[in-house]
Amino acid sequence: MKSNFSYNLLKHLRRKQAEGGFTLIELLVVIIIIGILAAIALPSFLNQANRARETEATNAIGALNRGQQAYYLEAVEYAPEVDNLDVGVETDSENFNFGDAINLADGAGGIGNFKTGLDTGNGAQGAAIYAVPVESIRGFAGSNYVTTTSDGTKTTTEAILCREKAADAKTAGVVSTVDETNYNACGADLEPVN
Repeated sequence: MKSNFSYNLLKHLRRKQAEGGFTLIELLVVIIIIGILAAIALPSFLNQANRARETEATNAIGALNRGQQAYYLEAVEYAPEVDNLDVGVETDSENFNFGDAINLADGAGGIGNFKTGLDTGNGAQGAAIYAVPVESIRGFAGSNYVTTTSDGTKTTTEAILCREKAADAKTAGVVSTVDETNYNACGADLEPVN
């Protein structure tokens, strides 16, 4: 009898080994582990997607700032519109509207225009443009301004790029403007982009 039992046990173990499937508990453990990893990785992934969208604004405003500096070199004034610069920036993109106001509704006036002719405090001029987000990401502002040495012998153009502080990001609009009395500083709710 004992040999019959051993034979049946070995037969049963070999059949079980040949099937080679996973138990329900093993499958549940794997699903739980995948769920935990996804919960940890998803917020990081979404943050990276927003940063990629924001890169569009920093690249566009950087190109516009350089275009304004080149325009000023030739015309000794700042261009009133993006089209005057010929830098290839789309002013009404999927993520941002670029224009002269801190709130730009889709298709509203002001898209593609610079805020120009404002005094920088020493009689020189400056120009600003805003990247107003279409979605809930941070807005950006860029500014060009003229500086003159204290003895008045040297004049240069400089540029600054500012972004909303993360806590102030909202759906439409840029929280505050570049400091329009000085042009070389970000407003209170903006921080410089290095």
